[in-house]
Amino acid sequence: MPPGLLESREARQRGHGLFLENCAICHGAMGDGRGPRRVGIDPPPANLTVPPWSDSASAARIYSAIHDGVHGSAMPSWRTLTDRQIWDLVAYIHSLGKS
Repeated sequence: MPPGLLESREARQRGHGLFLENCAICHGAMGDGRGPRRVGIDPPPANLTVPPWSDSASAARIYSAIHDGVHGSAMPSWRTLTDRQIWDLVAYIHSLGKS
């Protein structure tokens, strides 16, 4: 993880834009798992506002879920995103539990 990532306002802002473009459709604009595409997804999209997703120790887990997808779920791999973009998403997702 890049040093200072979770505290970086700039990374969170970049991640917010990426989240709205790519993730909100399933995870909801607030990251609460209540996006418009959630209906019929089993298991449902994760609520990213609560642990373990909001826990700083989970940064590597969030990165892996985005980069590799989540086996046994509808969460695809997002290998079209750069490492920097994924880390920006990690910073934003981590911040959701702090609101």
